[in-house]
Amino acid sequence: MSFKSRGHKLYVGVMVFISMFALSLSAILAPFAKAEDAPLYTWRDITIPGQGDISESRVSPDGSKLFVLRRDLASGSANLLVSANDGASWSTFAAPEGANGLLVSSDGSKLVVKGKYGENAIYVSTDGGRTWVKRNSSVPYTAHVLMSPDGSTLVMYFEHSLYNDPMAVSTDDGNTWVPKGDEYPDYVFNSGKMARRSNDGTLRQSTDYGMTWSTVGHSVDRVSFSPNSKGVFDGSYTSVDGGANWVQLPEYPINDIRNVVLSGISNDGKKLFATFDGTPTVPVFVSSDGGKTWQKWGDERVSFSSVSMSADGSRVFATAQFTDPDYKSVYRLAILPRPQPVTPGGTGTGTGGTTTPVTPTTPSTGSASSGASVTTSSSASSKKPGKSSNLAETGVSVWVVGGVAVIAVAAGVLVLRKRL
Repeated sequence: MSFKSRGHKLYVGVMVFISMFALSLSAILAPFAKAEDAPLYTWRDITIPGQGDISESRVSPDGSKLFVLRRDLASGSANLLVSANDGASWSTFAAPEGANGLLVSSDGSKLVVKGKYGENAIYVSTDGGRTWVKRNSSVPYTAHVLMSPDGSTLVMYFEHSLYNDPMAVSTDDGNTWVPKGDEYPDYVFNSGKMARRSNDGTLRQSTDYGMTWSTVGHSVDRVSFSPNSKGVFDGSYTSVDGGANWVQLPEYPINDIRNVVLSGISNDGKKLFATFDGTPTVPVFVSSDGGKTWQKWGDERVSFSSVSMSADGSRVFATAQFTDPDYKSVYRLAILPRPQPVTPGGTGTGTGGTTTPVTPTTPSTGSASSGASVTTSSSASSKKPGKSSNLAETGVSVWVVGGVAVIAVAAGVLVLRKRL
């Protein structure tokens, strides 16, 4: 047998041995490889400048801005505070006297408030709160006013009207109102879509600006919708298709099951927040994995009077103000890291999905974000361990172990690498 032939057989034998060793090692390591943990929110207390009571707070659905209404109860004057850098600095603008019922469009450019008691008016700002225009809209102080995420549709109704007045819709910023059906929405979405929970717990939806309604899903006690109308959370179940199908939460945030009184859900249905009834000192709970696991925001004696979540779930803004010395006023922002942008032509998320570049974690002042929710595929982490295709250019074979480790065999060398 020639030297060349013997060398070839030796090389093949070594490669077979290394391959078998790598497969055996992957089987050994698999039980020890942890599944990737759900990303965790980080929270911090923020400072809100100025004087007067904080009556309302909102985060814009695109997560780029924080809004706070401060009112002087004695004089009735009000100020709107706006931050475009997660509360690091604030701009202050004069708001209409007695401003209440703050509504914010997706990018924070259009704002709507009701005026003071007895004025029967709404005010609209199209420049983020810098200037306001009073609409001759005959909107009583007791009326409910809602706005679609894109700001194109306003809805007004009286929940306890003695005359069973129909719900009215405006598509010209409150200049004119058109009566619609006699069911009152809890949520208003883009393009004439609405949703409500009826008194008997039935979940109802409309796609024609409230003229007709249909029943969807199962009976609910209290329900929250995402801005795109797809994510639904009722405290015990979640849905990602507008309520047509539901998944029961595997566990509750706290041992003592209580009724959800405030809640929110992101467009993709994975990020949730909830507060619970039963005591005034229960803080907000947040989840980033669809309710499988929960985080609690501290143990201080505090409740939250105003909580809102951005459409992608990356921001949860909560404020509570107390005069009672036994309670602590809290102004807090929870941040969930957004996926990093992917360079075109670079490494992606793997098979089965694409990654869309997103805005940086801290939005810049004057951002012109469209307010669209961005989600990224993570199908690689849900795949079963298996062998990937050989990389023809490098001669490297890759095995995924428990979604965490990568084993590569290249030119007879065994390499263990942490998966990126």
